[in-house]
Amino acid sequence: MSDPAVTPVPRVSGPDEAFLLAEEKLGYGTSIQYCWVLDDDPGIGAVERFAERLSHGQLHRSVGPRRVPGAQRRWLRSPSAPQVISGARIDDAAIGVWADEVLRAADLRPSRGPAWRLHTTTTTRERRVVVLLVSHLVADGEAIMRAIVAAADGEVAQLPAPRSARGARAMRADLRDSARQARAAGRSARAVWRSARQKRRSTVPMPTAGNVSPAPTYDPYRASLVTVDIDRDRWHTCAKAHGGTGNTLYTAVTCGVVRRSGIPVGEQLRVSVAVSKRGGREDQRANASGGVWLRIDPRRRWPGDLGYLRSLSREAFAAYAASGTDVPDDLLALVRVMPRRVLGAALRSVPAPEVSVSNLGVLDEKVRAIGGVPASSFLLRMLVRDHADRPLVVPGPGLSTWIVEYGDRITMTVAGFVPEYHGDGERLAGVVGDELSDWGLPHRFW
Repeated sequence: MSDPAVTPVPRVSGPDEAFLLAEEKLGYGTSIQYCWVLDDDPGIGAVERFAERLSHGQLHRSVGPRRVPGAQRRWLRSPSAPQVISGARIDDAAIGVWADEVLRAADLRPSRGPAWRLHTTTTTRERRVVVLLVSHLVADGEAIMRAIVAAADGEVAQLPAPRSARGARAMRADLRDSARQARAAGRSARAVWRSARQKRRSTVPMPTAGNVSPAPTYDPYRASLVTVDIDRDRWHTCAKAHGGTGNTLYTAVTCGVVRRSGIPVGEQLRVSVAVSKRGGREDQRANASGGVWLRIDPRRRWPGDLGYLRSLSREAFAAYAASGTDVPDDLLALVRVMPRRVLGAALRSVPAPEVSVSNLGVLDEKVRAIGGVPASSFLLRMLVRDHADRPLVVPGPGLSTWIVEYGDRITMTVAGFVPEYHGDGERLAGVVGDELSDWGLPHRFW
């Protein structure tokens, strides 16, 4: 008979566990940043109330201990109090720099402490700036959006209390899960062995990606960060005039930044387009996003017709919908028991795109406002960092970009991870500005 006190146990599984394994076994984490610039200061009290409401939702999770080796970790309500860190007043011209510094210093570890926090400051023109930092382990971009909307609506998430991970019942639940995970690891090991044997017997040479791009450097203090506002109407008018959509224009602009940066590209420029795989309101997964790969001919040049990208995107999305690319839970069960050195070596052999693009679409007005004041400017982005500040060598894009629409503007953020080509933020901003100007798009940097 099942134990109603611990069944079902909300386990850290699927993509969520992939982020946990990266933190626990490889020592690195990913922080997502949202930033609001409020022209009318609602006061520090409004920020504190915002934090309090968020603490009643899905963001306020922690990773609980397991009582039995091999069992998956469990989600618990975090025992930490919501954190609001208030900084000294800054000049209005320094908002972008301040947000950069807050993101670079982010070091959130949900398995040891808070999974999120708020930072805030005011400017010389009496504006309020608020930053929300969230560990990617507890939420992807859409999950954060949902959590903010839920907070605005006064919803309270039902999360297990920390005490639920203690006692005999929790021990029995972990014993059952450990047995399930052992069987899953065995199935995965057999599948990996069969696949390796088939590859050894195959006489067909494995295709190569022709990748000549330099490896990215995920040091938050060497990353080049750029944020730029673009007129929303002009953006969509430009896309339509070139036979495309806002999405294809976004991809083309990002590809143009790669080309102007001078980064060597092989036979294909591989672009990962973030897609949501989240279901309805009942889907409480922390991470439910995937990536569609576009393999773009690097000889293509823009500004110009966007029909090529529209066709390429349709084909790629259709193929993705038919196949799916989720990592099987059985494979994660095997990864869980791998030694760190073996896992690190295996990870470095995983193919990665040169570029990633993430379009969060139109910002919900409940997300845009804090204390009833809508943001005049808003950004989102993320950075990876090694918790011990060691050189981080993992597969990933050399350039990542994000866009979001709200009010009369689109905000695009760019992160470059190849210092020898992207240089500092000023150099990368020059490249981004030249690309936008070639498209006839007026813009303003933060």
